[in-house]
Amino acid sequence: MRQYLIAGHAIQISGDKIPTLSGFDFFSSEKTNREPLLNIRTEPVLGDRTIVPFFSSELENTAYDLSVSSNAYLYRMRKQDGSWLLAEIRWENVGFQATIDWTGVFDDYALYFTCWFLYGIAALSRQTVSIHSSVVMYQGKSIFFLGESGTGKSTHTRLWLHNFPATELLNDDSPFIRIETDGSIRAYGSPWSGKTPCYKQIHTPIAAFVRLSQAPSNRIRRLKGIEAVGALLPSCPVALASDKRLSEYILAILSPVLEQLPVYHLACLPNADAAQLVYDTLKQDRFLCG
Repeated sequence: MRQYLIAGHAIQISGDKIPTLSGFDFFSSEKTNREPLLNIRTEPVLGDRTIVPFFSSELENTAYDLSVSSNAYLYRMRKQDGSWLLAEIRWENVGFQATIDWTGVFDDYALYFTCWFLYGIAALSRQTVSIHSSVVMYQGKSIFFLGESGTGKSTHTRLWLHNFPATELLNDDSPFIRIETDGSIRAYGSPWSGKTPCYKQIHTPIAAFVRLSQAPSNRIRRLKGIEAVGALLPSCPVALASDKRLSEYILAILSPVLEQLPVYHLACLPNADAAQLVYDTLKQDRFLCG
């Protein structure tokens, strides 16, 4: 049995069938007496395979979907060669129990992605949500760069790393934000960092969220109200937000986030001037120190 601590929540993975996945070693944790948020093990999945999914998609000739029945969520992955993978997660007692089973050939990435789904569902119950973004740490605070694929999130974080000394990358794909018990909001690194191997068991306060779009010149403005919601919500897991119960969890997390933290829109070129504009704006608005 392997135990990990991700965004402050303990999870356990049992069984040799699931390998040690890339990035997870950085989140290894000593066993404690407290019950983990999530237990993942390999055994036959008994969930109803015929139930109509509330979300479905396809990526690289592999179809996957999510369905819900009572207090259980079922994740299904199917390949064109007939291989399938099933994962079920349900609330039991003080935590979540999840099982994974598969037949055929699935690489580590498929299991890595499945664990992200399972952890993402469990974490929502503890006011913790994944944000699709690239995040840098500067002056002890995290700045989230959001946007659709190809808008330059990773490019913009690289500009920060190259132009502002002491900047560090926290995560390049799927960091988490968590509402702490005292009401404060923090950014957490995770084992899921996309194509950039950046696995840091670190958490920091958050300076700001900046949604990017490509443009012929650099402009920035702070968003309020529905515009701020519209900038942040699409970066939450779309599959989970497609379920009523899970979407309510997500909105309950975003509500205090939007009350306490600034959200900006940056229309920009992929150049150092764009990074400087964000820096100057956050400094002027006193979300960064001088």
